[in-house]
Amino acid sequence: MTLHHRQQQSLLSNSDTNNTDSYRSTDTEYNNSQADERVPEASHLSSTTETFFHIVCITAGTGILQLPYALKSGGWASMAYIALAAAISAYTGKILVRCLYYKHGVRLQSYSEVAEAAFGPRGRLVVRTLKDVNLLGVVGIYIVLAGISIDSLVVGTPVEQFGERFWIAASAVVVWAAIVAARQIHDVFVLSIFGTLTTVVMVVIVIWLGVLDLEFMHARPPTKAIDIRMMPISLASICFSFGGNLNWPDLEASMKSPKKWSKALSLATTFIAFIYACVAAVGYGVYGGHVRSPIFLSLPSGIAVSIAKAMITAHVLLACPILLTAVFIEAERDLDISSNTLGVFKERLWRAVFRSLLMLVIALFALFVSDFSKIVPILGAVAASLVVFVIP
Repeated sequence: MTLHHRQQQSLLSNSDTNNTDSYRSTDTEYNNSQADERVPEASHLSSTTETFFHIVCITAGTGILQLPYALKSGGWASMAYIALAAAISAYTGKILVRCLYYKHGVRLQSYSEVAEAAFGPRGRLVVRTLKDVNLLGVVGIYIVLAGISIDSLVVGTPVEQFGERFWIAASAVVVWAAIVAARQIHDVFVLSIFGTLTTVVMVVIVIWLGVLDLEFMHARPPTKAIDIRMMPISLASICFSFGGNLNWPDLEASMKSPKKWSKALSLATTFIAFIYACVAAVGYGVYGGHVRSPIFLSLPSGIAVSIAKAMITAHVLLACPILLTAVFIEAERDLDISSNTLGVFKERLWRAVFRSLLMLVIALFALFVSDFSKIVPILGAVAASLVVFVIP
């Protein structure tokens, strides 16, 4: 106990003095008197609206495409999982940020530091590994999905001959360019806006096509109320769709008004749960036991589906740089890659080199792993469920 206490005190005493907001646990409000000290330049801070878009862009990704299939697995009862997962995700997101301020006058900097304060160095190692594997794996899947989607969109064009692997590699290059160019989360705000808009457009198209297709069906495919045996698979897929908590410490740290974090998270999670429920209900209600994952495979082919595919492709590419910030910011802090120690030029150089090397690893992963439908439940059941729903 003494050793563990000393480890916690060491962790707190070594925290960056530029991150010393205080949090009053009695009324869950932040004291912003020191808010300007956390980030050297106010221009790098995000507004509450920006944070809302960041949350939606990070969370409402490709997981939405397999929600109708999740209902096929567990039945209509799985709709309750969407509401439950949203409520738990929002709650754990709030208590995770609250834990950053568990000692008055000191703000921990990451999810990993919270784990160390709670469970010791081994806890930090476990959580850090789960977090990084989950985020890097998700980005790899996103790049794979983008490449596959682009390859299907260019069928019948002169670039059709390039093939799937070429477009996966090209998608990785796009993500690499964005993540190397951006320093702070605020720098990718435009990506969050467009990422959210592409998701909304895609959702509208999916619902519209599903409703139109229903009119031409002679008999609606059968559905089921509940399938106890498949409920765990359904839950895993839905949990994966709410796996954004790993980025919350960095998002909250980038806010101009940290005390509005809970409001931004609640609004964003409610919006995400709403669009999830709409897509899941329409997809499963129209196609029933015949629904496929992703839902695009069940929709009638045409220009509208191509637009929806283009939207989700744009979304996953726009979300990747934001997801990677949680990995890069903490790793670069551990490696002491900062302008204070290296100078501006060397800091930018080493940051670019480090991020480029890690993106190369992700690209290689993406090129050799392409079974999206099998990886989603695995990530949801193991890494995402643990770090989002259990550990907080």
